[in-house]
Amino acid sequence: MSPAPEPNYILTQTDATLEGLAQRWYAYQAVVKKSYAEDPFYKRWTRSKWILLFSALLLLGYSAVILYFSLTYILLMSLAGSVFGILSALVGLVGIFRENRIWLSYYTIMLWPGFALYVAVGYIAFRRAKQHLRAHIKDEWLTEYTREQRLIVQRNLFCCGFQDPTYFAEYDMRCFPMTTLPGCQHKYSLFEKDLLTSLWTWSFAVAPIHLFVMVVALLCSNHVNRLLRSARPGLVSFRDKKQQ
Repeated sequence: MSPAPEPNYILTQTDATLEGLAQRWYAYQAVVKKSYAEDPFYKRWTRSKWILLFSALLLLGYSAVILYFSLTYILLMSLAGSVFGILSALVGLVGIFRENRIWLSYYTIMLWPGFALYVAVGYIAFRRAKQHLRAHIKDEWLTEYTREQRLIVQRNLFCCGFQDPTYFAEYDMRCFPMTTLPGCQHKYSLFEKDLLTSLWTWSFAVAPIHLFVMVVALLCSNHVNRLLRSARPGLVSFRDKKQQ
């Protein structure tokens, strides 16, 4: 393997060839491998920095999972919360790997509206699940749902019409006035209640985890000077590095 190139090395005509480029690439790989073997990154990272990374990945994970839940008007709010959480996690990861407190400050600020969105989704789902759910479903079925939406419900729940096959039904090959299929009211109410219960349970369960992420981000971005860098020789904190 070729030796490491000198700092003031000037490219020659040989280096421009395929063989020369390959030799310089192998030399660069050797330098990187030697540097990593002598001082791997996981030895430079403190426990607090690993906690910060874990919290950012945790935020990224549950923000992606919450995309699974969607229901009418809650869809937009849950989508906004999850997308905002994913963007916040990406900003936090940039701040972690670049060791930049400015990025971490942006990350901390972005966590607050994300927390508000998650709590709002849980509150709306809880209120809808506990207050006159059947009446809300009936009103939506009669006044808001289109033919395509009713057909989707009927085909997936194997039902016909709302109360019975003659009450606001959308007829197709399986749904017609003389069918033995039941109405969709009971099945659809149970389906939406289970979905809403899962949604508000998940949202309120995420809230304390999100608070943990916010506290870790706040400490790393503002209050604890040596949280990301240790006091070992050769390693300086963000503030010390800035003063230098």
